[in-house]
Amino acid sequence: MTAQKIKNLVRKFNNSIERNKDYQAYSDFKEGVNKGLDIARYTFEENVEKFSLLGLDEDQAQKVKSLQDNFNRLLDGIILPKKPNCSEERLDGIYTGFEKSKKVFGDFIQEAFPLEN
Repeated sequence: MTAQKIKNLVRKFNNSIERNKDYQAYSDFKEGVNKGLDIARYTFEENVEKFSLLGLDEDQAQKVKSLQDNFNRLLDGIILPKKPNCSEERLDGIYTGFEKSKKVFGDFIQEAFPLEN
C-alpha cells in the first residue's frame, strides 16, 4: 500500500473519531470518553504499518474481521494506571472511549473495504 493511501486511511479514521467526540463534555466521564477516542486514534496512527491493509488472498469479510480483531487487541492491551489527578470516572470514560472507538473503527473499516455482494 502506498504511503499516500495509508495517509488517506489515517485521515479518514481521524475524521471518524472527531465526529464521535462530545465537544460539550461537562463531566470527567465525558472528558475521559474523548480522551479514550484520542488514544485510540493515536494508537491507530502509530500502528497503521502493522495492519495488513493490502488485499490479501483471503476474502473481504475475513480481511475486515482480521483488521477489526487486530485493532481491538491493540486497545485491549493498553493498561492505564490511575494517576493522582485522574478520577475513577475519567478512567471509566477512557475505557468507554476505547469501546466506542472499536465500533467507530468497525464502521470505518466497512466503509474503507466494502463487502462485494
